[in-house]
Amino acid sequence: MFEMSTLDLILLAAATYLAVITLVRLMQRRREGIIKDLTEEVELEQQRLKEERKKEKRRKMREQIEQQQRSRRGAA
Repeated sequence: MFEMSTLDLILLAAATYLAVITLVRLMQRRREGIIKDLTEEVELEQQRLKEERKKEKRRKMREQIEQQQRSRRGAA
């Protein structure tokens, strides 16, 4: 059967440690990238909603002004 020497065990442990550390770092970078992308997406959506609310408010104000003008014309 195959027996590992002390040097083989040390090299295996070092390689395992290096692989795990590398994987953890890659996962952290990926997580940070995803969080950044999602944060930008949320900010864009909030900005879009804010603009939409402004447009809706302006539309309502225009309708009120038009309605007031129509009622004034009808009274005159």
